Amino acid sequence: MPATYIADLQSLTYSQGNLANESTISQSLIIRRTDDAVINLINEAEAMVTEGHLPIQDELYAVSGSGYSWAQFARAKGYNLALLEGATAVRADIRWATRYIVNPNSSASILTALPAFTSYVTTSRTMQLFRTAWTTNPPTTASNSSADIGGTSLTGADGSQSMQVGQVRVRLIAMQDASVVTMDNAASSLTSYGGAINNATFGGFPAYSLICEGVSLEKEQGSEFYNITFEFLFDRFYHFSQVATIDSDGRPKMTSGGALSEVKWQRLPRTATDFNNIFSGDLELKALALGGWWL
Repeated sequence: MPATYIADLQSLTYSQGNLANESTISQSLIIRRTDDAVINLINEAEAMVTEGHLPIQDELYAVSGSGYSWAQFARAKGYNLALLEGATAVRADIRWATRYIVNPNSSASILTALPAFTSYVTTSRTMQLFRTAWTTNPPTTASNSSADIGGTSLTGADGSQSMQVGQVRVRLIAMQDASVVTMDNAASSLTSYGGAINNATFGGFPAYSLICEGVSLEKEQGSEFYNITFEFLFDRFYHFSQVATIDSDGRPKMTSGGALSEVKWQRLPRTATDFNNIFSGDLELKALALGGWWL
């Protein structure tokens, strides 16, 4: 079937973004009918799409050969059409965009990446202190303590006082491409980290000092991308608290001298896992997300 339209490229702009911005390609075309007839823009725009002169929404930018970096991921984000004088030609300005950028560490082959970053906020929690000068520090392993922590018992109405324990809230945000990994697949594999504790060093935090408080996935409107957000919490005492042993009557077990008989370091049981697996072995992404720059 003979073509109804012919398109001539007028200009092409190639703009590489950074971690905070899109990379874009802008095309300007002049489209005419092969019979030089007047164009009814409203009625004929879809026919120009059908013939391939205008892209389908979110269509990939056509590339060929090798070494084309992020352009292979650019998708059509819309176009503007303007009927030129005489109505026998249309100017089409087409915009292609992506959030992929080139990793500057690329050498033998081009590496592309999506934005990822981590933020930190210091905070604290209140812990009831029953003993001072304890001889056994909070465990740095998976288990709770099985023996009395030692130290000097506090006196007073309830034999305790409040203490502030230092913490750090860690938020890791990584952008993902839904055309590569769908949101439901990502959710099924990543939300299982919620409520878990790390059994290996992660982002400089020792094993069993970091818990994942939750994972959320949020669509970036108008694009094929979504953000995965991990909420972590570091605790200087590895999330342990001093807990007095309870007697059979439901009250703290006491010595004959009126002091607490036994105090242990205790914390809620949690599933232990390696948070480094979040990156699925992608060391470049891990370095970018945790290091804050191209390392």
